[in-house]
Amino acid sequence: GFFLVFLDLRINQLDLLFDPIGWLLVIVGLGRLARSVHPEFNHARVAAILAGLLSITDVIGTAVPAELDFLYDVLLVLTVWLISTAIMHRARSAGDAAIATAFDRLRWLLVLAELVSWAAYLIGVNLAIAAVLVIAGLGIYIWFVVQLYVSAKRPYLANEEARGPDSVGWR
Repeated sequence: GFFLVFLDLRINQLDLLFDPIGWLLVIVGLGRLARSVHPEFNHARVAAILAGLLSITDVIGTAVPAELDFLYDVLLVLTVWLISTAIMHRARSAGDAAIATAFDRLRWLLVLAELVSWAAYLIGVNLAIAAVLVIAGLGIYIWFVVQLYVSAKRPYLANEEARGPDSVGWR
């Protein structure tokens, strides 16, 4: 779901990677995590629902006011922050410092990248600098998705079916 949200592929202003579908996948996944792993994932789910609703405004590529774009970015970062925090809590409780540290760094790098991007937008940096910022931000989001994939089968994050009867998970 996050790949649909993070990547922006357009033809004549039409978003070919329909962000609301990506958000729907994220929302469903977070609902499953909230039910089978820990209710803390519901916080991220609420932020994802709001971001998903707001993403509908960008589907056809009409001009979106900067304030709505900023709110959407805040909700996106908040969703990633809350997911990262929930995973950090699970990882720390299981003694997995490497995963906890990775998600802690990810969430702070993402906040920094968004702040720098918005500052660059507000002061009107040139196109080359803007392109570097976009690529850096995309790299952070890709790292986030890769870390989600790597972490998914950890016993403290896997749902009960994936854990199996002999695994010890966080409860």
